[in-house]
Amino acid sequence: MSHPLESRGRRLPFSFTTLDPATRREAVYLEASDTAQSFGILYLPPRHEPRTAVYLMHPRGEFTRHYVVPGLTARGYAVFGQNSRYLNNDTDMVHERLLLDIAAGMRWLRERGFERIVLLGNSGGGSLLAFYQSQASRPAAERLSSTPSVEPIDLASEQMPPGDLYIAVAAHLGEGRFMLNVLDPSITNESDPASYDPAWDMYNPENGYRPYPEPSRYDPAWLAEYRRRQRERSLRLDAIAREYLAEHAYFRGELRSERFAALPPAARGLVARRARLGRYMVIYRTLANPAYLDPSIDPSRRPLGSIFSPGDPIIGNYGYGGLARVMTPRGWLSTWSGTSSQADLPDTIRHVTVPTLIVFADGDCDIFPSEQQEILEKSGAADKQLVTLEWADHYLNPVGEEGRKLADPRERLLDLLVPWIEARIGEP
Repeated sequence: MSHPLESRGRRLPFSFTTLDPATRREAVYLEASDTAQSFGILYLPPRHEPRTAVYLMHPRGEFTRHYVVPGLTARGYAVFGQNSRYLNNDTDMVHERLLLDIAAGMRWLRERGFERIVLLGNSGGGSLLAFYQSQASRPAAERLSSTPSVEPIDLASEQMPPGDLYIAVAAHLGEGRFMLNVLDPSITNESDPASYDPAWDMYNPENGYRPYPEPSRYDPAWLAEYRRRQRERSLRLDAIAREYLAEHAYFRGELRSERFAALPPAARGLVARRARLGRYMVIYRTLANPAYLDPSIDPSRRPLGSIFSPGDPIIGNYGYGGLARVMTPRGWLSTWSGTSSQADLPDTIRHVTVPTLIVFADGDCDIFPSEQQEILEKSGAADKQLVTLEWADHYLNPVGEEGRKLADPRERLLDLLVPWIEARIGEP
């Protein structure tokens, strides 16, 4: 059996097996202004003291061992990979609180002496770091003061050092916007995961579905209505979340009111229990983007399917796990709701005015060309550029025989990033 980091007899570059043993590492333990804890690793070149640090974070992913670290440190850069407070668990993720984790990391980097910081947002980190930069670059009084669930968030008094450059690599439009494209609109009852309206089921052969690996074909008019119904479902889920929050707020108010002591014991018990009850939303069928199976929708060099489900995405749509499967109401509204989340990249990118580079992997199953064009068009930067990595998947592995004929996508990425960075802020 071949080594998992080998492809056709050759070891893939920029895995951690290629990290120079002389690369220096500093473990960093951070506390945000709300006392939440996070952790990061600073990587430093063996003999060079760089003035520039590249910053990485994903909302929930493990980014202390990101594939850019070996290549960037070999080129003289410091790289700081920070994991958020929600590492590997987004059930109660509040995106606005993630900004406090980033701010703690950015302050530490400035205090550590780095003169320039490059924000490198990969995958979900793209929308996250643009969200941070859009808030950090505003006057304090204009920053957000509440989450979508109307919880207060004090960004006005937060020290939020901005980044000097912004790079998005294989970045989607935000977890909410991503969810908007994958919600299954055929579900008719959120309490019954098997319920469905066959007219709006992308896995119904009468609508153009063909079992994987045969490509499906969906009518454009049907697809337009399908997208509208996905948005309707998102709004219904928002309403459920807000109903749970309102119920919780009502009973907490009753528990604290002067009336509470005068209630009969049974009523006091009921109020106390309901005031402490934390409701969860169980959200089924969240892998139903027709573009997964119809390559004529937003065409690219992607293979059929999704990174979240090997082969036919119907497996991921109905099986265990799944995106946003169990969420608190506030977590849904802040993170996965495409109709409520404030971490919406096409909106936040308007306020990112530092030089901006967008790198699109055109073999990515889950991110599409029109989305990257939207990011470019809505970017607030005067200096902005969209570059395509051909025949590369979401993780920057080669796609197909054509991809294997080219230099490794991660090598090509580094060959893009370093000259672009140096042209704007000089050598590391």
